[in-house]
Amino acid sequence: MPPRSLTVDESLLRRMARDAAIYSLTRPLAIVMWVALAGALALSILNLNAPVPPGQEPPFGTGWMPPVVIALALYAVWLSVASARRAVRAAMPVESVVWVSLEDEVLKMGSGTRRSDIAYSTFQQVRVGKDAVLLKLRDASVATAIPRALLTDDDIAVLRSRVS
Repeated sequence: MPPRSLTVDESLLRRMARDAAIYSLTRPLAIVMWVALAGALALSILNLNAPVPPGQEPPFGTGWMPPVVIALALYAVWLSVASARRAVRAAMPVESVVWVSLEDEVLKMGSGTRRSDIAYSTFQQVRVGKDAVLLKLRDASVATAIPRALLTDDDIAVLRSRVS
């Protein structure tokens, strides 16, 4: 495949960061976190209605637990979005030219003056978002993002076959 390129703008960065944040918030470990937070919220709401013997106070903080759990969930979302924005912006600054080329043995990509030749075996999984193609690195919790506009559906099929 001959290299395709595009110039990164602020809008593309935000959209790619959104896809990366969604990826981060739907990974298996994140889903465990969401289930735990949902359980904590349900339990804290049930504790609000727990009978208290006459003359005793309810346990300290009972009324604050639901808002605290909701705040933790919102913080997790905010942290994931901020982290994704920071990572995408560092890899592809605004106004940089990003390019990608699928070769037989390696994925070639670059941003500005940086260039990478990465063996397909480096990646564990391909996830396609609306504006970003995310390549999860093997034995790591990070992913490499490529603008979706640089890859056709056929390119993505080839990429998936080479990664798996």
